[in-house]
Amino acid sequence: MAAQILPMPGFKAPTDPVGHFVRLGDSGHRQLADLHAEGRFSPKRLVVDASRLRHQKELVAALRASGTRIILDTKAAELSSPLKFAGFASGAPWAKCCNGKPLGPQHFAANSEADVIGQIARFAVENQVNTILAPCHFLREGAKSEWLDIDRESCIALRRALDRLGAQDISIDFGLLVPHVSLDDVMERGHFLDAVKDLPFDNLWIRASGFGSGAGPLTTRKYVNSLTALHNVGKPIIADYLGGLIGLAATSFGVVSGFAEGIGERERFDARDWHKPVQAREEDQDFGRSTRVAITGFGRSVTLTELQKLHDAKGGRRLVACADRNCCLHGFSSMIENPKRHGIYQRTLQVEEIERTPNLNRSKHFLDGEMTRADRLARQIKGLNADDEKLMKRMEAHSHRVEKLRATLENLYETRGVDAPQVAPITEKKSSKNTGARLT
Repeated sequence: MAAQILPMPGFKAPTDPVGHFVRLGDSGHRQLADLHAEGRFSPKRLVVDASRLRHQKELVAALRASGTRIILDTKAAELSSPLKFAGFASGAPWAKCCNGKPLGPQHFAANSEADVIGQIARFAVENQVNTILAPCHFLREGAKSEWLDIDRESCIALRRALDRLGAQDISIDFGLLVPHVSLDDVMERGHFLDAVKDLPFDNLWIRASGFGSGAGPLTTRKYVNSLTALHNVGKPIIADYLGGLIGLAATSFGVVSGFAEGIGERERFDARDWHKPVQAREEDQDFGRSTRVAITGFGRSVTLTELQKLHDAKGGRRLVACADRNCCLHGFSSMIENPKRHGIYQRTLQVEEIERTPNLNRSKHFLDGEMTRADRLARQIKGLNADDEKLMKRMEAHSHRVEKLRATLENLYETRGVDAPQVAPITEKKSSKNTGARLT
């Protein structure tokens, strides 16, 4: 009788999900609504601003129905800033209690007549969000800032307020908004860890002022080392306002559980001037941001005008025009006609590529793939002869930065090794069919 050989069960290397959060931003939601209707915009996680939600309700409701998790940014940091409180953030319901002035510590006190925490909890329930970013503030003085203790108490009070409303399904994420140099300081990091270790939150969001998608190699190395040290908090870490190659690199290296960015915007955070009063706008000063377009595999975006100049240079079209017909059916013309569609599609491909790669292979896969392509393309683009000297100087500077960044990350890979500490994977509370309770 022949022996029966039983197959050994196969081993599947772990592949943790990437917590990619799309910040909806201040504008462009109508274009995104059209893209959603076409089946081209269905992010897993969407961050909406409390100040703009009333204008974006239709899109948010449609995305929620399709399975997107909705995360609420209370805009507490901006509303407490002399420079920012009168801008878009002033549309948040709890901005009305400050009588035209920034919110202060007294507005977040437990006995405050303003009841900011209660307002936030009720707003979250009414709008059926899945997660609230706890009302946190920019800690200009690092761990010495008075806001740190206030933010701790606000997080605890918000959890209690939600529970009283029967909204146990709504989770809370906590944010540290700090100068990036504070993260480099061992003592400061220790204070931050002590401050947050017992709070009722799921994911820790880091918004580092002065750091973003355009950070230099040395700053990036310090950032990676600092966030690795924060793994002791035992919670997933989300890099907020971080896009570009650095967002992908930090995730691939297991330094962060994910990252949050806008579409062609909100890839960098800088609050160094937030304490200054609002400056009067000159009558002839342009208002709003220039539309930016991501060049596939380049590692940064450019304005529409800059893209056109690079395209028109000899040999430029093959370098900057989107060649993926699933993304841009008519190539360059589709790319400039709908830059958000292009940016969403390309970013989704990059995130999915990381998620398909086993955890232990991600850093090497990123270096050999995405990073190598970006370095090569940057070198080619800097060699174009576009009719704009300042633009080409920026392209040359970007190429040098990418080259140095690649060398830095390769050295990090060699020194950290494949068994380097890995951050905890993203945590997302499972919600019931109707998220939260309904107010009566």
